[in-house]
Amino acid sequence: MNPYRIIGIESSPYAVKVRAVMRYRRLAHLWVARMPQFFDETQAVRPLLMPVVQYPDGEYRTDSTSIIRDLEARHPGVRSVMPADPGLAFLCDLIEDMADEWLTKCVFHYRFSHAEDQKTAAAWVMDDAHPDLTAAALADHADAFMARQIARMPLVGCTPANAPLHEGFFTQLLACLEAFVATDRFLFGSRPSLADFGLYGQLTTLAADPTPGALMRATAPRTGHWVRRLDDTSGVDGEWLQPDQLAPAVEGLLGLAGSYYLPYLAAHQRALDAGAETVNVELAGRHYRQQVFRFHGKCWSYLLHAYAALPDAARSRIAPLLDRTGCHRILTAAVAG
Repeated sequence: MNPYRIIGIESSPYAVKVRAVMRYRRLAHLWVARMPQFFDETQAVRPLLMPVVQYPDGEYRTDSTSIIRDLEARHPGVRSVMPADPGLAFLCDLIEDMADEWLTKCVFHYRFSHAEDQKTAAAWVMDDAHPDLTAAALADHADAFMARQIARMPLVGCTPANAPLHEGFFTQLLACLEAFVATDRFLFGSRPSLADFGLYGQLTTLAADPTPGALMRATAPRTGHWVRRLDDTSGVDGEWLQPDQLAPAVEGLLGLAGSYYLPYLAAHQRALDAGAETVNVELAGRHYRQQVFRFHGKCWSYLLHAYAALPDAARSRIAPLLDRTGCHRILTAAVAG
């Protein structure tokens, strides 16, 4: 059988996330170091997101989380990245979604708010995307890419007014992980989950950029080591924890979801329902404003359906944890409404 082909670049948190999952699951794959947007082979793929994965039958697929979930269905029981307990699987989904859709704002904020980070990141992305460029041409491409990305910052909520929220979230997340991480220790057991890989994708990019990387090295060095180990866990074997055995780090991350991500998603859905162009909401004691980003309506819908579909026993087991972290009130109100 042909291997999977992952078309993406090292500087994409979503591309390396998919690659890390395939490495852990020992699924045969090839890494094609190209930016799909500039690669002839993938020009007809829609939506053209990073990464593009070509399946063994030749089909192309995008969206990292959808791909990883599809791999679960195609290769059931083979080193799954989803906890066996349905309640823990929901918590795993929630943390991974927060990493993909909220922690990524920290990536964008640091990468394009500081001059050194702007230049470093733009050169890295363009060098990966166009391996045949001369140094002079690389500089021109990097400048153009940097200008495009800076212009997009308000769309994703990365404005000077929102900067304290993004930086506060990042430092709290690092503190939460630093007190927990160790070799072969993961959020839901001694084996990595989708949530671990979601955090890995964003944090590996943050660790490589100058400003957040320096912050990680100064305040969360063990987290940096843990992130690097997650790049290839093909040699890790382990077990899932029971719901009453979870580490405080899981509660800490859910506390961040209850303070930042879920209130944002709920407010975003209200804005969508009202036909508004912007989201305005209080998060962690600060006002947050962003243009409506319709994909986050899909994220909210997925999480609500997943929560509502939990068996009663599983929902009851995680209810105290969700209640302590502020998540329960938001989820139950939305499901009831």
